[in-house]
Amino acid sequence: MPTIDNRGVAVHYEVEGSKGPVVVMVHGMGMSAQDWYRAGYVETLREEYRLLIIDSRGFGQSGKPPDPEAYGRREKVSDITAVMDAEGVSQAHYWGFSMGASIGWAMGMLAPERARSLIIAAYPVLPAEVTPSDRLRWESRAKLMRLGMDVYVTAMEMHTGPMEQDAKERLLTNDGMSYAAQQIANLSWGAPDDDIRGMTLPTFVYTGTEDKDVMPTNHELTVRTAGLAPNATLLQIPGYKHMQTFNDSAFIIPHIRKWITRIEAEAN
Repeated sequence: MPTIDNRGVAVHYEVEGSKGPVVVMVHGMGMSAQDWYRAGYVETLREEYRLLIIDSRGFGQSGKPPDPEAYGRREKVSDITAVMDAEGVSQAHYWGFSMGASIGWAMGMLAPERARSLIIAAYPVLPAEVTPSDRLRWESRAKLMRLGMDVYVTAMEMHTGPMEQDAKERLLTNDGMSYAAQQIANLSWGAPDDDIRGMTLPTFVYTGTEDKDVMPTNHELTVRTAGLAPNATLLQIPGYKHMQTFNDSAFIIPHIRKWITRIEAEAN
């Protein structure tokens, strides 16, 4: 269970497998590296690939700074490249879900030379101009989180209905102050369309057609982002909500295998 220091922030990660292409895996907001194990990805893939499974700063066993400026695009991308450097990896396939997908888009813009390809699950590049509804959502969530994760979870359940118990328990383990800081940091994560059009990395994007629970337009914005990225391949999964595109590893894994095989063949 290695941990590195990236400019004063501890970044914890797991290494699984020792052969095949290197795949960096980054979870969604409120999750951790352990969720890739829980959903069955690691057990299935560690015989085929060398997996670097990262706890994004603010979550899991990584450091949890309370300042929103610690969660910017460059800071998050630098955690990925720092782990790769520590493991002697010059390039890897980057695979991110939700928040991890945001980091993947950012990596494609800020450090494209470190990625062999991008695998982007269930999240778009946010618009450069923050909409009033997005600002209200993130600032309101941050206020609730600062009161305590139990307050935030209660508010979420009042809005969307009861959570599954195991998902609720995992969410409650998060640090409210660092989680709130990431919500505020979202306000500066947007990028102009021209930056997306300038991405040349091969990118596999998948999204559920009913993905509206993270934000109402999540699916539509993800489809739009994939349409702007010149080398993106899009898979729309009928009827899937946000977490289904993570939890259904049996459905997702064959698509990822096919994608990595294709990119590796083209590179050779």
